[in-house]
Amino acid sequence: MTLAAILAPWGIRGEVKVDLLSDDPERLRPGLEVWVAPPGGGPARPDTVEWARPHGRFWRVKLAGCPDRTAAEALRGGRLQVPEDRVPPLPEGRYYVFQLVGLRVLDPAGRPVGRVRDVLRYPANDVIVVDADDGREVLVPAIRQAVAEIDLAAGRLVLGELPGLLD
Repeated sequence: MTLAAILAPWGIRGEVKVDLLSDDPERLRPGLEVWVAPPGGGPARPDTVEWARPHGRFWRVKLAGCPDRTAAEALRGGRLQVPEDRVPPLPEGRYYVFQLVGLRVLDPAGRPVGRVRDVLRYPANDVIVVDADDGREVLVPAIRQAVAEIDLAAGRLVLGELPGLLD
């Protein structure tokens, strides 16, 4: 699970500016073991969070394996990740993005629409990005009127009866 997106180096001591992709900032705590996924793919490497501090809407993070600005610059565009089996369970009706990506999307009548590609975070509500079977990109607001059901066990997301949703 991606915990944070690494945006840029911060200062000269190996700190990075990150966009926390979690509703719970306590997850980004000193001593947390993370995997650092490099920008552009490639194998992730283990590291440990030395400290993390909020800075406006972003966070400043110091990783043990990032000694200077040059090392921090190499992480720009990367991700801080934690293993999926180590994420705490969410309350019923709440989902992690990694749980939604890849779900089959069905219209209210049960006909296939496409698959979930991503979830975008916005202040008003999240938006589910669907790669439709007809080649379009469909943006679905993550609200009760637009999403009738999410069934992780069955691997599907059923859309609600919101007029114009698939137009």
